[in-house]
Formats: sequence, C-alpha cells, structure tokens
Amino acid sequence: MERATRHQSWTVGLLTVLLVVVFIALNALWDAYGLMTGQMRPSTVSLFVNVVATIFAVALINELTRILFRRSLSPSSLLWLYVSLSVASAVFGLDLLQPLLSVIAHPIWFAGQGNDWDVTILPHLPRLLVVWDKDALRGFYTGLATFERWDVVQGWLPALLWWGSFLFLLGLGMLCLCGLFLRDWTEKARLSYPIAQIPLELMTPNLPLLRQKVFWVGFCLAALMNLLNGLHFLYPNIPSMGGWLFDLSPFFPNRPLNAIGWTPITLLPFGVGLGFLMPLDLTLSCWVFYLVWKIERVLAAMTGWWGLPRFPYAEEQQFGAYACWALLALMPKLKESAQARKRAGVQAYKRAGVQEFKRVKDKGANVKLKVAVATDVETQTSFRSETVWALGFVACFVGLTILCVQQGMSWWLAMLFFAGYFLIAIGIARIRAQLGSPVHDLHFSGPDRMLLFVSGSRNLSMRDLCFLTIFGGFNRAYRGHPMPHILEGMWLEKQLRDMQHRTRGTDKVEMRVAMKASVVGWLLGYGFGAWALLRASFQFGGRPWYGMEVFRQLDTYRYSPTGFGWASLFAILWGLTQTFLLSTLHNHFNFPLHPAGFVVSGSWSMNLFWVSLFVAWLLKASLIRWGGLAMHRQATPFFMGLVLGDYLIGSFWSLWGCWQKKPAYNFLP
Repeated sequence: MERATRHQSWTVGLLTVLLVVVFIALNALWDAYGLMTGQMRPSTVSLFVNVVATIFAVALINELTRILFRRSLSPSSLLWLYVSLSVASAVFGLDLLQPLLSVIAHPIWFAGQGNDWDVTILPHLPRLLVVWDKDALRGFYTGLATFERWDVVQGWLPALLWWGSFLFLLGLGMLCLCGLFLRDWTEKARLSYPIAQIPLELMTPNLPLLRQKVFWVGFCLAALMNLLNGLHFLYPNIPSMGGWLFDLSPFFPNRPLNAIGWTPITLLPFGVGLGFLMPLDLTLSCWVFYLVWKIERVLAAMTGWWGLPRFPYAEEQQFGAYACWALLALMPKLKESAQARKRAGVQAYKRAGVQEFKRVKDKGANVKLKVAVATDVETQTSFRSETVWALGFVACFVGLTILCVQQGMSWWLAMLFFAGYFLIAIGIARIRAQLGSPVHDLHFSGPDRMLLFVSGSRNLSMRDLCFLTIFGGFNRAYRGHPMPHILEGMWLEKQLRDMQHRTRGTDKVEMRVAMKASVVGWLLGYGFGAWALLRASFQFGGRPWYGMEVFRQLDTYRYSPTGFGWASLFAILWGLTQTFLLSTLHNHFNFPLHPAGFVVSGSWSMNLFWVSLFVAWLLKASLIRWGGLAMHRQATPFFMGLVLGDYLIGSFWSLWGCWQKKPAYNFLP
C-alpha cells in the first residue's frame, strides 16, 4: 500500500513538472510572437492575462476529468503551475527580458552608423554585459534568419550567461525578502491580497466560483463585449461595445488647463472587476489622487513653474513615494528584530523555567509554564528562520554588487542602485498585498534614472554611465515585477493549506511549494524566454526602440553633461514627505484617503484605469451602503466573472493574431 502511494505521488509529481515545463515554453512563445506580430502584452497589468487564462483552462479541464474519470490534479499541483508560470511570465515579460535583450544588442550593431560610439562608448562598455559579435547580431535586426545555429548562439552566450547569473541572484534576493515579510504581512497585518483571490478560487477544489450563476452573468457580459470589439476590429461594419479611448485634453487647448496633458476616459470590464476586489478606501484614493496630480500640473502652469525642465518632477516624486512606502513597511520588522535581540538572554531563562517546571507541583502553574515555554520556543524558531532569510538577502545583495564591481562599476554606485531597486520591489510587493492595484508601472522612475538625475552625469565616470544605461533595460517600468508574484504564491499556499486543515489554528506559514515553484519558474522563464524572444526576433526582426531609448539618453548626457540635481533630490524628498504625512493622517486621524493611493496614482498607466476604478468604487460603495456586506459578497463573483471573461476572449484574439501573423484586437490599453 505504501509503495503504491509513493508511486502515485511520483507520477503526479512528474506530471506536474511536465505541465510546468510545457506551459512555460508555450507561454514564452506566445509572448514573444505576440510582441513581433503586434498583439496585446499580457504582463501590462498586475494579474497576468496569459497566466490567468492558462490556469482557468487547466482548472476547467481538471474539474471535468474529476467528474468523468475521478482523477484530477491536486490544488498543490495547480499552485505549482500558477506560481512558476507567473514568475516565468514576469521574467520574459514586457518590462524585464524583452527590453533587456534589445539594450544589450544595441550599441555594437548601431556603433558607427552616423555616430562616434566606436571611440566614445564602446571602449567603456562592460565586457560581459553586451553582445560583441556583430555577425551574431545581424539576424536579430534583419530578420528572416535562424537563431539555432552554433555560430550565432556562441556570440550571444557570454552575455546571456552573465545576465542569467545576475538575474538569478536578483530573483533569489526577492525570494528572501518575501520569506522575511510573509509572516508579518499575513499573520500580523492580515493583508487581504485582493487580486490573488481570483487564482485562489480557480485552485479551490470543485471550483465553487464556477457554480454560481452570477459569475457566469459577469463572464458572459465581458466576453460578449470583447468578442464584439474583436469582430469590429476585423470588420468595422460590426458595431462595438466600448473598447476605445476618449481624450479630454483637446477640450482644453489654452493655458493653464492644457497642462493636464493626456487624460483618457475609457471603461475596462476587467479594470472594474479588479477595482471591485480592492479595499474601498484604496479605490477611492487612487482616482482622487490621480485628479490631484492633474490639478498639480495646472497649478504649476498657473504659477509659472511649468517652464522648468521636467517640472513637477513626477518621476522623482513617485520614486520618493515608493521609497517611503517601503520604509514604512520595513519599520515594524526592524522594531521586531531589535526587540528579539534584546531577548537574546531568554534561553537561560527558559532553561531555568524548565528546571522550575520539574519542581512545581501545582497543576495550574504547570500549564502556565508550559504555555510560556512553548511560546518562547515558537518565537525563537520564527526569529531563526527570519534570520536565515535576512542573511540570504544580504548574500544576494553582496553577490550582485561583486558581479557589477568585477565588470568595472563603482562599488558605491552599485550599492545605491541595488538599495533603490529593492526598496521599489518591497514597495510594489506591499502595494499588491494590501491594495491589489491593477498597475504599478513607475515609468522611468527606477534607481538608474534617479541616480543619474541626482548625482549628475558630470560627476559619474563613463563606465558608470554605461552601467546605468544598460540597467535601464530592466528598470524602464515595473508593470510585471516578479516579487509580488512570489509573495502571492506563498500566500496562496498558506490559504490552500488552511482549506485542507493542515495548518489551521497555528501561526506556522508553510511555503515550500511556492518557494520551489518560484525558483523553477525563474530558471525556466529565463531559459525559455531568451530562446523564444531571440527565435522570434531572428524570424521577424528585433525591436530596437528599447535600446534606442536608453542610448539616446546616454548621448544626451555626453553632449550636455549635468551637475548635481538639487531639484531632483528635493522632489524625491517631497514625495517621501507627502507619503509619510498621508500615512500619519490615515493611521492616527482617520483621514479617508490612503497613502498607497497616492503612491500608485502618479504613474502613466493610471491614466488608463482611473475611470474604471471610479466606477468600481461607486458600485462597491453603493452595494455596501444599500445592501450591506451580504450583498457585497453575493456580487463579488459577478466582478470576478468580468475579469475572467475579458481575459479569456482577449487571450483568444491574441492567439488568433499570432497564428495569422497580423495584429488582432488588443483589449489591454
């Protein structure tokens, strides 16, 4: 019996691994060929379209096999697939591997084409960070070529191996941070992880979500709208249902109101669905602070400050806001660590307590002492595990710094860069766990640009400028940042274990499956992602605009060097101060607007979601006001149906476009 059970568990494990490998490879090809043929970009939003569509299809087939054949994948297997595919999609997605490959290929190919890069830039480029073989780059830009040739692979291999090691350490650092914060954010702060509720429903045994009629009403409504819009894209005589942007800026042609810039109005069914899952005060804060940012631009134009370059320094303010938000999330952990160190002498006290326990005769005293000793042991165990996570993060941080210093980057600049990067990572993860924002893009607000804006190009060596330029390849935006997906995977595992009564009633947080799936997903995502993107680029011709964007900026700073950016530094501190003041007002004086709304509302992508979030807030507030929490719970499946219906039909159009090798309807703005 035991041998049969072991054999069955091995079979299920192998099937799960096979599914993970196959689906990551297929999704990497889908994403790469979608990029080349002009399809939607599935990692544009927080909840990846391709991942949710894949898990929905697998969960539906899994439920049918359970009913028909009494065999199905366990929730643990579905979790493996979801976490690994989410992390892999973040690695080969829109804001990491896709722009990075364009950046590392750009300088060698375009050197000497109407520029002096041969003598001004190439001698200062780090040796292992870019592709030096121009013959290996030829097919990447011309297309109609094959990547799977040894002479081509050999030219790309050194750079791919270095970046593979670099990104793996980066991912391990994020994994350690997630392990460090999971217990605090899950058990103590009890954050709700709003958008992770949808994949949790798809992994729940028997799929209770799909058995509710109100879910199918929302699903069919969103699917019908997406289907009609897709047909309208192909055949314009067929009417559409939404799917377009209405810009307000043409109605304000004169100063100062024209300073509002691009202000689109569009209603996205999946945006309304995701917004409904968010806490009410956070949804309110997102669209209110979006309007505040617009008012700030108008006031700047009225007072004459608009003439300053890049005023009102929105990127710097956003970076400061995210840094403050991350520091606010770090403070409880730092306080707890300090208190744990003060209790370092508890071991001696515990030993004395155990000896006293043997001498105590009173039963009540024995019970109290047992509880005290058990609690102390549990606290010490938790402290040890968190110490391991912290040491692992420090090791990754040091390893990343060493990798960069070996290639010629200044050690102080490397440390500042990674400190800024991980602060943003913590801020994004906390926002996803608490707010569930559909977007957190931070366009052009990464540490690469902030260090350049503040320190000034005149104060940096040419080698350091080249490093910051190349690092722009994975810091252009953070729409598909990997760390929130790792954290949500750990939270999902705990929820599934609680459902199965394995850890109910304890504070122990198990995360072995999510941890392994994250590592496997990262490795497979990088391997299959690099192969799929290079294969598609060699077939269709690579996209040079990412590399063009960062190296044009380098040219600008070479010809027009800048000094220390006092204005940028002040803007960062101002964004940090605003976030801290809002947090104080919200936590201590019941201010209705949440600081997390201010943090995410200034980014470019909020232009596309503010109306959907307003509608979601209005509907949710009305339901709670007039129907109470009971009606809110009954309506939630409807809004989940909006998300899944929009995602599923949108994925169909994307796959159809890849098959036809021509653009199809893109429901993602």
